[in-house]
Amino acid sequence: MSTVLRTEQLNRYLGEGANRVHALCDVDLTAEAGKTYAIVGHSGSGKSTLLYLLGLLDQPDSGTIELAGKQTGQLKDDARTALRNQYLGFVFQFHFLIKEFTTLENITIPMRKLGRWSKEEMADRGMSLLKSVGLEDKYKRLGNELSGGEQQRVAIARALANEPAILLADEPTGNLDQNNADRVFGLLSAISHERGNAFIMVSHNRELAQRCDVVFPMEDGYLKV
Repeated sequence: MSTVLRTEQLNRYLGEGANRVHALCDVDLTAEAGKTYAIVGHSGSGKSTLLYLLGLLDQPDSGTIELAGKQTGQLKDDARTALRNQYLGFVFQFHFLIKEFTTLENITIPMRKLGRWSKEEMADRGMSLLKSVGLEDKYKRLGNELSGGEQQRVAIARALANEPAILLADEPTGNLDQNNADRVFGLLSAISHERGNAFIMVSHNRELAQRCDVVFPMEDGYLKV
């Protein structure tokens, strides 16, 4: 399997003066295509801080992040955004669907930003993704007309819109009941193995985390590998 993400000696400080906290401490992490990873730890351990760095939504104070063979440290904002749109997909605890848009329109938003496909191709891709999460019959429904579990499944389809090499998830089942949590996690895991992208999940749910290929415990900013 090929390495799609690698970090070396990542450090991140948050806050100022007496309130400054060493949120991430010398974090080394490697992720391979087609494998699932869980980062687990208590609140404040640094999980989400790390995920935001991996997603190029923030920058480390020191250390390196290599994404799909590209070093990201010296990139300007527009280049980081382009890299993020091309290689990364995101699923959060809350789905962040645009309620005035249909499910199909929500899914095609990342495709429009990337500008790779025609309008017809985006619609076809969107329908295929909806089918993969079992919601093809609800493509005309508005975001706020779906159940919580359905909304999160649409968010998964949207995250896959640009064929990302890496799917990042921050507590993707944290707002769902147990049945929907199991279904959503099962989808994410199956999609990663079938499509060959790396899936990295931050979660406090250790039972779900144990179903991943690799589990990284995190404590006080340190990732245990």
